[in-house]
Amino acid sequence: MRDWVRAATTPRMLGIFALLLVGAIVCVRLGAWQIDRAVGAAEQQAAIEQAAREQSPPVPVADVVAPQTSFTQSMVGARVELTGSWEPDLTYWVPDRELDGRSGYLLLSAFREDRTGAIMPVVRGWVPEKDPGYLEVPAGTVTVVGFIDGSEAADTGAAGSDEIDAVSAGALVNVWGGPIYSGYIILISAAPEGGAPGDAPAGLAAIEGMPPPALPSGGLNLRNVAYAAEWFIFGGFALVLWGRMVRDEVRVRRAERGAAPGVTTPPVAA
Repeated sequence: MRDWVRAATTPRMLGIFALLLVGAIVCVRLGAWQIDRAVGAAEQQAAIEQAAREQSPPVPVADVVAPQTSFTQSMVGARVELTGSWEPDLTYWVPDRELDGRSGYLLLSAFREDRTGAIMPVVRGWVPEKDPGYLEVPAGTVTVVGFIDGSEAADTGAAGSDEIDAVSAGALVNVWGGPIYSGYIILISAAPEGGAPGDAPAGLAAIEGMPPPALPSGGLNLRNVAYAAEWFIFGGFALVLWGRMVRDEVRVRRAERGAAPGVTTPPVAA
């Protein structure tokens, strides 16, 4: 151990160590920068896709999902339209939902699609209080436009109450019946108007629209992750190189001692 300490603390080896340490630190910082770029690129791509979906014209819901079929992440945020009629007796309040820091209720209503006869759960918006005036919806044929999202996980059922803790197709089918879509709609507009975001029943605050669902980021940018790994490897190699140089210096010192007259040293392990 004494030979290692002496070899490592010579001015020459300390100078080399300082240079390699600076190089290792630079490599680590460059690796961290590449990781930041990987995250930023993924977030930027998700933001572009989010904006594209929010601004795109609506497509028929049949182009995205069918009743009683599995819902996938690729469907989240699609802007769809469907025609049918409201089921005025099939409505729930979803309590304890926040919008802009305020706690209130989601208006969750059943919409019966004409084409399939299936029920699409529709979040018509956010309201600050439970009032029967918010439950009024127009009769007859209605065309709704909204963002589609996957069902939430429900902790409890909905039977025997006018509230439900989650927008869950699995819980709703038990009380609304089927067929039912596995996702739900975040309402943007309805024609004819009534019961949609912006509508203000007499004496009540207007129904406020909920934001569209956030798209998943899609993970890290793999190219930048690969660059980051390379920089971290370079940084580690710089320190390994210094360790090998110290080892070689120790071997030279021991060899010189062993070659000196009258000096015997144990053999150096290979």
